[in-house]
Amino acid sequence: MAMYNPTNYPLPGQLLPIRELFGKLSPLIGQKFPDRGRVQERNRGADLHRLVCQALGYPGYQDNGQFPDVLHQLLEVKLQTSPTIDLGLVTPDSTSALDVPMLNNHQVRHCDVRYALFCATTDGLEVVITHFFLTTGAAFFSRFPQFGGKVLNKKLQLPLPGDFFD
Repeated sequence: MAMYNPTNYPLPGQLLPIRELFGKLSPLIGQKFPDRGRVQERNRGADLHRLVCQALGYPGYQDNGQFPDVLHQLLEVKLQTSPTIDLGLVTPDSTSALDVPMLNNHQVRHCDVRYALFCATTDGLEVVITHFFLTTGAAFFSRFPQFGGKVLNKKLQLPLPGDFFD
């Protein structure tokens, strides 16, 4: 990996098998890094992303803010310090095309992305990785049940009386 960057497009012959990814990332269990604060989830995630890039052998940390986090390996990295997983705008099992070049004449889809979920605890000073799960988007909901919530996905808008601001 030393001659590639995590933000490079994946190329045929460069995608690590999921078993090998698991072997390279499992040693992160027990790793610690400074906790940047309760409202700093994005920065804590970047610290984990940095550790993942190092574990995969990249020459450095790079993040372009796009999905998936480690594009070169079709790997999305999630840090979990709470019991809910923020999946963003597309469900992991989606068969819609991912905006990347084809691999071996195969259009890469969202469900082809691998998800590395790192569970961690924090005491407010330090984040400690306690568990690690790796799955494909296609198998994601067989490992993690989807919460349906109220299934209302639109804004609730209430009209104000015409004289409200008078």
